[in-house]
Amino acid sequence: MSPLWGHMVGVFIVVLMAAFIGIWVWAWLPQHRRAFNELARLPMEDDAAVATAEEQP
Repeated sequence: MSPLWGHMVGVFIVVLMAAFIGIWVWAWLPQHRRAFNELARLPMEDDAAVATAEEQP
């Protein structure tokens, strides 16, 4: 294996780590808290209430 290949793999790993940390920081920003809380409560909603809301025009 050539040394160039090892450097490319190293750079790729650093880029992936930076992307992971960037997404993690983005997810924990305070401005996203309300939207994520609403999405977290979505499975707990009453299915009957959702069905009647969909039926009404």
